[in-house]
Amino acid sequence: MSGDERDALLALAEEALELQCRGERLMAEISDEGPLDELSVRGGPLISRFEAMRRELPACDDPLLRSAAEVLDMIFANHALALHAALDMLAVSWRSERMRDELHRLEGLGRPAIWLRTIRDELAEELETPA
Repeated sequence: MSGDERDALLALAEEALELQCRGERLMAEISDEGPLDELSVRGGPLISRFEAMRRELPACDDPLLRSAAEVLDMIFANHALALHAALDMLAVSWRSERMRDELHRLEGLGRPAIWLRTIRDELAEELETPA
């Protein structure tokens, strides 16, 4: 297993966990119908960073690391899309009561948030395990 690839994946996963915490707080504020201008200013950079992280994922030769990279790619895409969609929903929530009801149902970043913790822990465990 390539240590450089694993290190790169672990660094991205750890950064993503920090961003995920900010994203989950932002989702809660969006669900509570916070001020769109303020939330957009905070959400835009998060969305952009998750998208950039997808491009930074290394091409891995090792099948296990390649699988981890593929899952991270899906997680980063999910987080960017979920935040973008939530902000879009907030922007049009004034149109109907049903839209506001849907907005209030938003909860965090979904199951991929759990996957991120799992992948990060597995990558960190690989570093601790002697080869």
